[in-house]
Amino acid sequence: MKVEELKAAYRLGQRDFPCFNLPKADLRKARLADINLSQAYLYRAILSQAHLERAFLNQAILYGANLHQARLVWASLIEADLCNANLTKAILNHVNLCGANLRNANLSHAHLVWANLREADLTDACLDRTDLTNARFYRTIMPDGSVRNNDCL
Repeated sequence: MKVEELKAAYRLGQRDFPCFNLPKADLRKARLADINLSQAYLYRAILSQAHLERAFLNQAILYGANLHQARLVWASLIEADLCNANLTKAILNHVNLCGANLRNANLSHAHLVWANLREADLTDACLDRTDLTNARFYRTIMPDGSVRNNDCL
């Protein structure tokens, strides 16, 4: 399936696209709220300024993806691979990043208010001016390699 086919199916009401395979897809500014892209292969996809509110991206491969200024409020990215992803200025409030790989990700100026970072790996990630208000940490690997356990629930 190509990007235009995905967008057309979405406009017709389809929301389930598990295992979607389109590396380097250009989905900038796409409006794909409530979409299911679990286990999708979106290696180096361009999702800058995309609206992915309440999206399911569990176990998705977003290695090196550009999510600059993307909106992922209430999205689920459980065990997603966001290694080397650009998440600068992204809105990730209430997002579930449990077990996500965020190694070397750029989260500067991002908003992760009430985010679930349980068992996430943030090794070498950039958190400059990142808003982590009320974010939950349990066995979370921080950028410096330390483990943070603020929330034991």
